[in-house]
Amino acid sequence: MKFIKDNKLYIGIIAALLLCGWAYFTFFSGGGGSNAAVLTTDAPSPLSQDVLATLSSLHTIKLDSAIFSDPVFTSLTDYGVALPPENAGRRNPFLPI
Repeated sequence: MKFIKDNKLYIGIIAALLLCGWAYFTFFSGGGGSNAAVLTTDAPSPLSQDVLATLSSLHTIKLDSAIFSDPVFTSLTDYGVALPPENAGRRNPFLPI
């Protein structure tokens, strides 16, 4: 524990350098690796076909509006709080005062 307390500046610098190295190799390294295979897929995956089929089946759903005339629904109480309008502030907050 004393080692960490005495050398926390050096440990922080090493951690920052490792983080910067990871960011560089993750975001700025020359492409062409596994990313190119993902971008050039020609056939849609079966999972995407399932999602599209599910989305198209959602259009056939019919909602029964009788629930809104049900006495249980009409007896519900709204406990919302009305917020009073307030001044919006300055038009340009970056202008000098």
